[in-house]
Amino acid sequence: MYKVIFADDEPFALEGIRLMIEWEELGFEIVGMCENGEEALACIEACKPDLVVTDIRMPVIDGLELIERVQKAGSDPVFIILSGYNDFEYARSALRYGVKHYLLKPALDREWDAIIQLVIQELQHREQQKERNDLVAYRLVPTLLAQILRGEISATEENVGEILDPLVVGDQGWRYIHFEWLGGPEQELDARYFLSQKAHPIDLFGNQEGLVMPSVPDIKEWAQHVYEDLRQRGIECCLSIGPRVDSLCHIADSYAGALEASVHHFFHVSGGPLDYETIHHRQISYDLNAVSIVDDIHIAIEALQEKRVGELIKQMFVMLSANKTAREVVHLLVIRIVLKSAAVMREMGIDSEALPRVRDFLRREHRSLKEVEESLQVYMQQYLSQLKQHKDKFSGHPLRVIERYIQEHYRETLTIKDIGERFFMNPVYLGQAFMKRCGIGMIEYIHDLRIHEAKRMLCESNETIRVIAEQIGYANYHHFLKEFEKRVSDKPAVYRQLSKA
Repeated sequence: MYKVIFADDEPFALEGIRLMIEWEELGFEIVGMCENGEEALACIEACKPDLVVTDIRMPVIDGLELIERVQKAGSDPVFIILSGYNDFEYARSALRYGVKHYLLKPALDREWDAIIQLVIQELQHREQQKERNDLVAYRLVPTLLAQILRGEISATEENVGEILDPLVVGDQGWRYIHFEWLGGPEQELDARYFLSQKAHPIDLFGNQEGLVMPSVPDIKEWAQHVYEDLRQRGIECCLSIGPRVDSLCHIADSYAGALEASVHHFFHVSGGPLDYETIHHRQISYDLNAVSIVDDIHIAIEALQEKRVGELIKQMFVMLSANKTAREVVHLLVIRIVLKSAAVMREMGIDSEALPRVRDFLRREHRSLKEVEESLQVYMQQYLSQLKQHKDKFSGHPLRVIERYIQEHYRETLTIKDIGERFFMNPVYLGQAFMKRCGIGMIEYIHDLRIHEAKRMLCESNETIRVIAEQIGYANYHHFLKEFEKRVSDKPAVYRQLSKA
């Protein structure tokens, strides 16, 4: 039924309006009978009527001011103006507000019947127009928005603007909500998520979908509810909220912001939606600060130091999380570690058995930094366990014995000649064989071990740098400085200061 409000400062006139027409039979529900314009304005704001019948002369707020203020507030009911003979010309000035229906008091029954029929026709026309607009909004608009976000059309094209510009939602504006489905078959948004919010579903690429919806005040709470509902149904997704835009023609800006926010899901441990407006200031880092730790992990891998490898990996991921290191950089560092393990496997002759696991690890899609760390830790535990099983098989190899000897005596004065004499090997052949096996010269290998130990002592002890240099095998302090800076790119004092900071 249509809702109608009467406004007249004469109680008998109000009662006459109510009795003049069989309102209910014509499809009207009387929701307010007001005795002045101020009361009528409040009733209109509360009840949102389809029809307002008002006297032109009323105290506090007259009929014309009532019409003006209602229209400025965004409501658009049909008005019937009632006026006495002396006010008729004044009442006709309501035409500038689009009012088409007015009656002179006292109006005859046939005049009322005629004007009510015109009002009913106008209301029916409005309903039909709204249905047509809704059809455009919920069928054509999502298609246009998807084409804009996929870059297939431009929002600046004239015919696109003609369709999108009228779709305003007061001063709320619009926001884009991005869904990225994780694992399993491709999903489709349940209609109940967007119909209740007057949102437009957007079909994008592959495992991505979106919603364009009014920027309601509780949008974060709504998004959290949707996220939790999906999880209860066993559907995993990343949900990101783009910034507010005034017009649908600018929805690509909100889309871009949602994608920018979605990058942070890689670091988002607690799960749930991410809002661009609260997270966009957090910068993603592309620095390679963790490379030095990766080098330490390589040394620990070669020495089969399982506990040390685990500690260094944990330390590396603490740094990556604190720096918000980009997913691409994280994967680059992890690949370096995994490929190093593959190289050691080949040296030990077990690549045919274990390399497929390396490939599986590199192909796996890790959704979060925490998941990458857990996966790498498990992989390295399996890898080191497998290498230890083969250790006995290769422990008798002369070069392996020499390598262990160097690891145990690198603090002493060592030369290739001395080592060759100790193990009854030609120094030239020994140097070439060691290079071929380890991919590094023997003297450089000794320096690597010494500098690695120096880094540990700088971080964990308060010994002077000169004493540390002597304890790890350097008789010449300047020689130590040269080898340290060559491998670390910092002076020992700077490295100690940075590590403790």
